[in-house]
Amino acid sequence: MKKAIVILMMVGVGHFSAQGQDIAKEIFGKWKLDVVEMMGQKGTPQEVFGVAEAYQEYSKPNKFKGFLGEEVHGDFTIDSATSKIVVTVGNDSTEFKVISFTKTGMILSIQTDEGALQLHYKKS
Repeated sequence: MKKAIVILMMVGVGHFSAQGQDIAKEIFGKWKLDVVEMMGQKGTPQEVFGVAEAYQEYSKPNKFKGFLGEEVHGDFTIDSATSKIVVTVGNDSTEFKVISFTKTGMILSIQTDEGALQLHYKKS
């Protein structure tokens, strides 16, 4: 279950192709999960997932590391045309839509059984 949540929190993209190009250049590094939002309610990773630390780390060439109670390793791709990030860990792939992206912060959205989940990250 935690592995599925880790994969869910890991990635997503959505805006214009110019933003996709910025993401492809600026995504590299470590991103700390700051706020989790669902149905208008906001909480910390501790409040929502029961973990004090949660992050995603992107490195070249398209390597991904995520942590949400446990560390996972995989690969990622960025689809600039649809502004999405797809993270693959083992045989599982998860697609994230980018709601907002700057050099210091990003908001990713993913659809879950309970509804849309927005993940607010800060670059560390």
